[in-house]
Amino acid sequence: MTKSTTSSETTFNRQAVLLLAVVLTFVVVVFVNTILVLRLPGDGWQMPYNDRDTGNYQLSYFLGDWETPLRAGDVVMAVGEQATPKTVQYVPLPTPANWVEGGAVIYTIQRDGQTMALPVTLHRLSARGVLRGLATTMSDELSGWSWVLVGLLVFWLRPNNQASRLLLVASSSYGIVNQIGLAATTIPLDFAPLPMWTLFWVATFFWGWLFFPSLILLLLVFPLPLWPMTRRPHLTTALFYVIPIAVMIFTLLVGVDGPATALLVVEAILIFVTAGAAVFQVFRQRHNRVARAQVSWVAFGIAFSLGGTLLFYLLNWFGFVQLETNIFWMILSWPVSLGLPASFAIAILRYRLFDINVIIRKTLVYALLSGLLALVYLGSVVLLQTIFDSVAQERSPFIIVVSTLLIAALFAPLRQRIQAFIDRRFYRQKYDAQQILAQFAETARDQVEVDALTAELRRVVQETIQPETLFLWLSDSAKTK
Repeated sequence: MTKSTTSSETTFNRQAVLLLAVVLTFVVVVFVNTILVLRLPGDGWQMPYNDRDTGNYQLSYFLGDWETPLRAGDVVMAVGEQATPKTVQYVPLPTPANWVEGGAVIYTIQRDGQTMALPVTLHRLSARGVLRGLATTMSDELSGWSWVLVGLLVFWLRPNNQASRLLLVASSSYGIVNQIGLAATTIPLDFAPLPMWTLFWVATFFWGWLFFPSLILLLLVFPLPLWPMTRRPHLTTALFYVIPIAVMIFTLLVGVDGPATALLVVEAILIFVTAGAAVFQVFRQRHNRVARAQVSWVAFGIAFSLGGTLLFYLLNWFGFVQLETNIFWMILSWPVSLGLPASFAIAILRYRLFDINVIIRKTLVYALLSGLLALVYLGSVVLLQTIFDSVAQERSPFIIVVSTLLIAALFAPLRQRIQAFIDRRFYRQKYDAQQILAQFAETARDQVEVDALTAELRRVVQETIQPETLFLWLSDSAKTK
């Protein structure tokens, strides 16, 4: 990257300012609409969005300052005469009778397997209750904040870079809707005025009309521009946003989810296709080491995020941790969710770009080492426990001590063997260079002839560094020694 390219990418031009203004406007509109929905007369309870979207109206967080007959975990079956919907709705529901502040409405709920009817008095949330609702949603989804922070940082440092702009749009839509928009997931939302309800639906469908199109375009321009962005960049960008918006409007007008579902499926397929095309295009150009390193960073971020998430869920499935309450999960979920956006940031900013080879190498080494040591530890514990059970019929702390000492003794030699294996299999050129340097060290120790030593040095440099030209200068004093 030349100095002129760097300076042009760091300039805030009119397009960058306009994009930032549009993003901030979107944030403000979603924020204001969320507050207005939370301020509607209601029961004061929040629900998980995914549960509500599938027809499970299970109450989770109480935001009010008043007494309520409802409890966390209650499943609302009907509000007045209006049954709660079991599928996604595309219009607000008819407002139940007496749905005003201070009015009493009969809620039909399920609690502990029993169906009961409870009178619920409607209230408006205070400012404290609204803040509590926003804070609850913001603290539940840490991954959203990681996307927002990384997107803003990359855009601030490279405002005139097309990839950083697309990352800002994708990250802001993902983070803002998760952190702010979903706070409005309440029962009063179903009876909200049409503009509020429509704006909430449009915001929560951001996957289809904003996030996925931005991600596809990001893969089309980064790290190397692909067709059709090389031929019709403006038309391609417009189509990727206009078509999903048209599908979204059509879905709202018709009231069926077929077009929206088909759109999401097509976009998911396009993401995999464009990602594969980007990787193929980069590795075709063997001389472009920068693009190869950028792709490696993004691939590492994807593997890190998916691998970490899979590991946590496997630990949860085997009963080692409880993801809902375990402090281990709450702490480590942040770096796991930060992996993908952070890798995009490093790739776009080109900060310590070529460290990726060292990082991948160390990750492979210590991942295999941890797995093998865990197997050795568990195997030794099981084996020794079987022996002690047959002899002493009791569990001895000696088993843990022996297993721990065994792991400590195996750590260093096993790490060296794994590192040598990975270097031979995946970093053959580096491994061969190390072997050549080791042989040269032995030769230099025994060789006293300057001509023979310089010839050997030329050969070593040529085989390890592979320069186009090689010049070797020796001082007169070195020649006479």
